[in-house]
Amino acid sequence: MGITKILIIAILAWVVIKIYLGLKSHSKRANDIRSNKEIVPCSFCKTHIPIASAIKVGNKYFCSLNHSRNA
Repeated sequence: MGITKILIIAILAWVVIKIYLGLKSHSKRANDIRSNKEIVPCSFCKTHIPIASAIKVGNKYFCSLNHSRNA
């Protein structure tokens, strides 16, 4: 097997790995963006906040630690 064939196979393998890793990271970012779009009201003050920023205590969501302690 010549050096040219080995180089072509190595380059093709590198391209396939890069494409796979790129698609995998894109999928993760899309899931993160979707979870940030879900909005819940604070159980104390009723302010709507992204679920990613909310503090969950039991089955209630709060916008701050202070509100979670007061409830």
